[in-house]
Amino acid sequence: MATRPDEAAIAALDARLRRPVTFAFLDIAEEPVRVTNAPYSFTFAGTGDEDLDGHTFHAVDPRVVAVSVVKAKEGGTDTVTLTLNGLRGIDGELLDTIGTKANWQGRTARLWKAMLDPVQCSRIGAIWSFYTGYMTVPKIVGDQTSQTILLELESYLAFFGQASNRSYIDQQSYDPGDRSTELAIAIANGANRRR
Repeated sequence: MATRPDEAAIAALDARLRRPVTFAFLDIAEEPVRVTNAPYSFTFAGTGDEDLDGHTFHAVDPRVVAVSVVKAKEGGTDTVTLTLNGLRGIDGELLDTIGTKANWQGRTARLWKAMLDPVQCSRIGAIWSFYTGYMTVPKIVGDQTSQTILLELESYLAFFGQASNRSYIDQQSYDPGDRSTELAIAIANGANRRR
């Protein structure tokens, strides 16, 4: 599986007229989603990537679904946002699916790119992976006329580098003689008397 465009894809990227397309895999619990903004659905074989081979990526209107720019930086990439626009109403079943954290949170999301010939719409060169991350719980924004679903993806480093929010403030419940919490709080509050 390529992690960069091959020579044919690089040549297509350098051409004046080009058509890059995106493929997305969201490992939603019990209902994985595979979509593309290509003009027709793709089924892959022989790529060596188990998330691609034997699976169909269904074409969706690129005006309705969008992927934010992937910006690499030290410590991982910035948050990537997937947007589903123009929904007139969201039914109870979809709300339940979205609201169930276990369906999304911490589950894999992958993005690939490929080049298409803008006239024949055939693939040029190899498909390459350009982002793998983990989903957070989606958010619904909008009003009664139109809703948008936003799904944020965090990179491996960002996802596992989050603050644990753990503390040792309850240390005394494990060791009744331990007064370190009491003393640390007193020091933080400026107490300087000895006990």
